[in-house]
Amino acid sequence: MRKKISKLLFSTLILLTLWGCVSKQPLPPKVKEYTSAELKIDGIFLDASTQKQLGNNERALELYDEVLRQNPNYAAAYFDKASVMYNQKDSQKAIELTQKAIQLQPNNIWYRLQLGEIFLNMSDYENASKVIEELILINPNEIEYYQQLIQIYSQQPNEEKMLKTFDRMEKKWGISEEAIMIKFRFFMDKKNYDKAEQEINKLQNISPTQKSYLAILAEINMNKKNYSKALEYYKKIEVIDPYDPYINISLANFYLIQEKRSEVYSNLQKAFANKALDYQTKMQVLITIYGKTVDADETEYQRFFSLLKILSLQYPDESVVWELLSTCYIKENQYEETVKAIRRAIAIGESTKSKQSHPYDLYQNLLYAQSTLNQPDTLIQDAKRALELFPEQPLPYLFLGVNYLLKEEYKESQKALERGLSLVIEDKLLKEDFYSNLGEVHYRIKEKDKAYNYFDKALEINPKNYLILNNYAYYLSLDGSDLDKADKMAKTVYEKYKNIPTYVDTYAWVLYIKKDYQKAYIVMQSIIKDQEQWSQTIKEHYELILKALNP
Repeated sequence: MRKKISKLLFSTLILLTLWGCVSKQPLPPKVKEYTSAELKIDGIFLDASTQKQLGNNERALELYDEVLRQNPNYAAAYFDKASVMYNQKDSQKAIELTQKAIQLQPNNIWYRLQLGEIFLNMSDYENASKVIEELILINPNEIEYYQQLIQIYSQQPNEEKMLKTFDRMEKKWGISEEAIMIKFRFFMDKKNYDKAEQEINKLQNISPTQKSYLAILAEINMNKKNYSKALEYYKKIEVIDPYDPYINISLANFYLIQEKRSEVYSNLQKAFANKALDYQTKMQVLITIYGKTVDADETEYQRFFSLLKILSLQYPDESVVWELLSTCYIKENQYEETVKAIRRAIAIGESTKSKQSHPYDLYQNLLYAQSTLNQPDTLIQDAKRALELFPEQPLPYLFLGVNYLLKEEYKESQKALERGLSLVIEDKLLKEDFYSNLGEVHYRIKEKDKAYNYFDKALEINPKNYLILNNYAYYLSLDGSDLDKADKMAKTVYEKYKNIPTYVDTYAWVLYIKKDYQKAYIVMQSIIKDQEQWSQTIKEHYELILKALNP
């Protein structure tokens, strides 16, 4: 029975409540009634704001002052006037006006934010931090205030307060990767590696298989020179993801620091074979690791060479790979491969797709390699192309002139050599080459005086140019002129190269022309054992010497 009575009472209570809701309508909220004076002040304020937006600052200030004259407690007028004063570089007045607005409306966050911004722009970090702390008291759940506070303390600098603010954030919102990473970078900059490691460990404990955290922990231990611990982290990454594109790069760097070059190369081979690792990273690592050792150590050079070959197969359209390969082929005296590699690089550079430009050195190397292949027509074309791109470079003119000389096109050779010589300024060795070849050209066109003049100029630069000494001496012997000079030059070459048949023959021939047959015969004996390899000219000269000795 009691149960039924309680139900009846509860039902009655609901009915009464509902009846009350139906019979008694809620009153509308009371609307503030503005006086005509207040409406007039608001109108002046709106006019002031309009003038401010239009850039009419002086008029805006007059109107704000009128608002405050009529209502000294009009907070928004102080706030807006403060921004105008700040823009007019009156920071102190702007601070006073903003503080007055805050005094009138203490919970208005916009007023406090403006005050904080003014202090920050004045580098008054102490007062700026106080403003932000006050904002946190008003709204403790706004994370941006804490972040701003951290930035202020880092600029102040106030390391202790900055770290305490981080701790406050962590207690309120838990561990945040963004906050942890800021603290990590701070400790790393301070070289406080233990603290940095503690911060990353917080993240790693939450996500033990996150590779990025393990990589950072490895990096920290590398800085601490705790290499065994760093290697543990690298190995963990390798177990989690054996195909990670960067793990072998990291391991290569690990072994590089410890100067274990063989392990470096082994890991680079794996990294370069990984298609997930991008070209730019591979090339950057290659240059970084081998840039200082490739020319000084043969083993390192061969490793560099082999990795380049891998890249050429993976990235056949990257001109830099072929440029670097060409330098390796030159070092190996593989000139045909050099030419192929350079032509590949140039073709890529000239394609409309890539439009990669190439340095002059690349064309210079092409001409050098091409000159070893005995293909004068092709070399002439390459030299002309180089001159189209680099018309002020003298060396292509030298190659051009030499190859016209080989083709016995003497006028073209002379023109190219003279043009190139006019471009040489201080390079004496290059001048020497131009003088030497101009001497050859003039000798071939029967202008012997000019030829000998150029030979003399070359020898002034380099008195030990044995090729010029040999040829010059031989030409004089054929002319039968200045034989003592010819004798002296040919003897200099002979004493340097007693086993080279051409040079020995020249000296013997000069002696023969001077009718010193016995000495000519003795000179020829230095190469008599190689008689089967003599040219037809040397054989004829020797027969003449023998005939002169035994008429």
